[in-house]
Amino acid sequence: MRHALLLTVLTSLTVSCQSQIPATSIPTPPPEAQQPTRPHLIGTVELPISTDPRLSAQTLTFREGDVTVTRLGAASVQRAGGFDYLRAQFEVKNVGSTPFGNLTLVAVAKQGNVGGTPIKAITDFGGVPSRDQDALVQLVVPTPAVAVAASGALSLVADAADFAALPDTEVAALPSQAGWATVYGPQDTPLNYGFTVSRCGAGACTRLLNPGESGTVNVALRVPNGASVGAAYGFLMNFALVNDPVTRVTRSLVPPESAAAAAARLDALGATGGEVLQLEPTAQALPAGRAGQAVPAVRLSRNGANLLTVLTTVQAAPLGTVTLVLNPDNQSVAQDASGTLEFTPGVFTDVDDVQGGFRYVARTFEVRNLSGRALPNVTVRALARPGNAGGTAVVEVRGAPTGSDPQGPLVTDPAFAQAVRPVQRTVLGASRPELDLGGASFQAYRRVESQALSGRAGLGADVTVLDYGFTVGGEAARTLAPGDVTRINVAYRFPRRFGTQPRPFAITLSFVAVTDDGVRVSQAVGESRAQLLDRAQALLSTTQLVQVNATDGTNLPASDGTGLLPMITPDVRVGTQTGLRP
Repeated sequence: MRHALLLTVLTSLTVSCQSQIPATSIPTPPPEAQQPTRPHLIGTVELPISTDPRLSAQTLTFREGDVTVTRLGAASVQRAGGFDYLRAQFEVKNVGSTPFGNLTLVAVAKQGNVGGTPIKAITDFGGVPSRDQDALVQLVVPTPAVAVAASGALSLVADAADFAALPDTEVAALPSQAGWATVYGPQDTPLNYGFTVSRCGAGACTRLLNPGESGTVNVALRVPNGASVGAAYGFLMNFALVNDPVTRVTRSLVPPESAAAAAARLDALGATGGEVLQLEPTAQALPAGRAGQAVPAVRLSRNGANLLTVLTTVQAAPLGTVTLVLNPDNQSVAQDASGTLEFTPGVFTDVDDVQGGFRYVARTFEVRNLSGRALPNVTVRALARPGNAGGTAVVEVRGAPTGSDPQGPLVTDPAFAQAVRPVQRTVLGASRPELDLGGASFQAYRRVESQALSGRAGLGADVTVLDYGFTVGGEAARTLAPGDVTRINVAYRFPRRFGTQPRPFAITLSFVAVTDDGVRVSQAVGESRAQLLDRAQALLSTTQLVQVNATDGTNLPASDGTGLLPMITPDVRVGTQTGLRP
């Protein structure tokens, strides 16, 4: 029934789009000698993105003015690292008498589309229920066409890297052009990205389409694949068809590409001049003589979603809750509630910083994968549960044991628990405490990431997922195969003295174990930007992409590290009470 509905939608779309002249004609671009110096609107088209193999034999052709767009079979889908990579190919033909250059499908978020995006008329979205589709489509990002290796590594598909970031000022000017109001409403919003047509053959590509010539455009998307098995997709996307006078290549972030490689792709097009576009926070220096622009943000929806934010939004898959104890005498092995992970207490570190007025405590836990599947980026996320002290992850704090109280007296002041703050593992240096960055585990998260995990984990309305946790691995690879063992360093600092409360001896904390779909390093208290970047660079030897998360509220310094995705998370909650920050 689902496939029948999709066929009906596509058939009706075909009938509506096969007319020889649009309902309201958009002015034809002037002759080549008078070509405009800014992108020129040609028309509008709704393209079907469908993996249904039964549609492969159907020819769907859409005519808009002097251009026809024909679907080249069903869309392909590849899966890697928690994502589906879709690729739909279309032939674009110049059926007029005027040459076109850099024909680009510019995404348009029409009023009434799903999640304020260019996506509409969903019949299948990787098996995700309709109730979840509105939120999920806002996490869909455009990419160049990619190939997924057996290892899960991504690479650009030669001659198909058609994704284009566009200068926002040029896109914002499209609604003022003649013809826009005849095909779009006042709430319909062009977004500053799209996909550009190329004509390839004999090992070379060009962006010029002379009359009668055809090219190909690849609409490529990355979609979080959710928990469902299977990768069937069927939906429509809205695009404005635009003729761009400037030949541009957009440096890829997924998969990561250097600025020099992007410039080489532009050179291969053989166009005079041209530009390399880069997302501003990740921009690298271009080769000498090569022009470029930095785009501050690529907007993915009318609702404010942007490319870099979505690329650095972690989707966590919950395993089970677990209680861990920072106690030098405790050797009890713990398992998370799902029985997936085993936590064995290891080295206990206790550093007293007399000069700084803090005490640093850390416990190294050996973490074993008891399951039969590989687990990426295993992390324990802090939970504030009912009954915890001061709205934090602290279940209880005990002072040093005495003869009359061998377990140690309880520290009852909730303000003490609120003074316990997560850090990287700290060791005694030559003259004062130093961060042990080889074993750095602290991880920070955005509020929206914590809220999403709370909804998926089914922890209950009275349990709060806080914005921090501790991740396995340090500088080592972060994927645990079945039976593998690695380490997490759970580390905190707190005041050396706290009123009349007993000196802390043992701290019990509540967590939920999860796997993350992205590799991230986060800046902890006392860690410099240079140290943060060094840790991120070290991880690039084991993964293509690393999110570099600064928590002190200022921009990261520029880096030529290809594969580093910068993000800033200054508002990290370590408790439910106002003002509890690292």
